[in-house]
Formats: sequence, structure tokens, C-alpha cells
Amino acid sequence: MIKMQYKTVAHRWFNEYFTKGDLQVLDELTTEDFIYHSRRGENTREKMKDFMVWYRKVFQDDEWTIEDMIEQNDKLVVRYTGWMTYKGGWFNIPPENQRVKETGIMIFQFSNGKVCRLWCENSDAAILFELGALKQNTHEIF
Repeated sequence: MIKMQYKTVAHRWFNEYFTKGDLQVLDELTTEDFIYHSRRGENTREKMKDFMVWYRKVFQDDEWTIEDMIEQNDKLVVRYTGWMTYKGGWFNIPPENQRVKETGIMIFQFSNGKVCRLWCENSDAAILFELGALKQNTHEIF
């Protein structure tokens, strides 16, 4: 059974941080030395706040569903689906108020009840395809 504390953090992450863009919730949910491991390296809590400021301008009207949660020791794996409306500001993609879908998996690592590390794999390429930034019919879709 998944710890209620872990579930609460995951729901707050999506409902307050993503949907509402509440930057202060990161201070509540993460340790001071929090690290988000991305393809570009390690990112601090402050970088995550910067990301959310950008994200709220580019995507709005979010709806997130937590599909699955798996807990192992001090980690919680969350598989999620989100829908959002693109408002412009990502690469040179024109804003058309297009609704797009993101899927992904986040791995939260906890220390003393707070998130100390985070990894995320998501479907950015699929979103770019939906927005027309990737050339149509250049690869098979499964």
C-alpha cells in the first residue's frame, strides 16, 4: 500500500504546482537541496520555479490524471496523463489555442517526507508533433 503522505505530495504536485502554477508549493513539497534530473543535467528548486513561470505562459487550462502509482522504499513512481491548451511561446510554433495531450512518468525520491530528487520522462516530441512543429508523415506512429 502506498503511503498517504506520498500520494498527497503527488496530487499536490499536479493540482497545485502544475494546474495552478503555485510556486510556493515547491518550498513545501521539496527539500532545500532538491534536484530535478533532466536531460540537460541537474536543476534546483529555483530552476523548477523558472520552468513553471514559462510553462504557465505557454500552456493553460491544464487537466491532469494520475493513472498509476508504484512505491518502492523511498521512491514513488507516477504515470500520468495531462491535457492543456497551447498559447504560444514554444520554439516558433504559432499559437492556435490547440488542445494537446502529454503522457509521462515521474519518479519522486523522498527524504523526511519531502521530495529530494525527481526524474521525469514525458512525451514532448508527441506534443511537438500535435502542434505541427515536426513534419507530418516522416515516421510511423504506433
